[in-house]
Amino acid sequence: MKKNIIKTFTLLAIGVLMASCNNKPSKMDGESANGSSVQGGIAFIELDSLTEHYEYAKLMKDSLEKMSANATTVLNNKDKELERSYNSIQTRLQNNSFTSEQQYKTAVAAFEQERNNRVALEARLSNELAQKQADFLQTLQDSLDNFLADYNKDKKFDMILNKATVLYGDTKNDITQEVINGMNARYKK
Repeated sequence: MKKNIIKTFTLLAIGVLMASCNNKPSKMDGESANGSSVQGGIAFIELDSLTEHYEYAKLMKDSLEKMSANATTVLNNKDKELERSYNSIQTRLQNNSFTSEQQYKTAVAAFEQERNNRVALEARLSNELAQKQADFLQTLQDSLDNFLADYNKDKKFDMILNKATVLYGDTKNDITQEVINGMNARYKK
C-alpha cells in the first residue's frame, strides 16, 4: 500500500516538474537530436536505442551472446556424456556385465560424480555470465555518467531522464542520437 502511494506521489511530482519545465521559457543555446535548440529544462534518452547503437554495447552484447552459446554447447556435450554413461551402466546391468555388486556401485558412484560435476559446471558458467553482464552494465553506466557529465557542461540540462520513466516527452527533449554519436566518438578514441 505504501509503495503504491509513493509511486503515485513520484509520478505526480515528475508530472508537475515536467509541466513546470514545459511552461518555463528556456534559453536556446544547444541543439537536440531533432535540431531544435534547447538549454536547461529536462531531456531524455532512450536507453534501448543507446544500447542498440553504441559500439561498445554492441561488442559486449555479441561477446555475451557468444559466451552464452559456448556455455550451452559445453553443457549439451556434458549432457550427452552423462547420457552415454547412464546407458552404458544400464546395458552392463542388463547383460550381467558387472562381476560384483561393488563394481556396479562404483560405476553408479562415478556416474553420480559426473552428474554433480555437470551441475557445478552449470553453476560456474552461469555465475561467470552473470558477472560479465554485471560488469558490462556497470561499465556502460559509468561511461554514460561520465559522458553526460561532460555533455551537460554546455547543455546545462536540469535533468536527463531515461525515456522509459517518462510518460510524455516532446521530441525536442530527446537527446538520444546526440548521446549515441558522442559516446561512439569517445569510444573510438
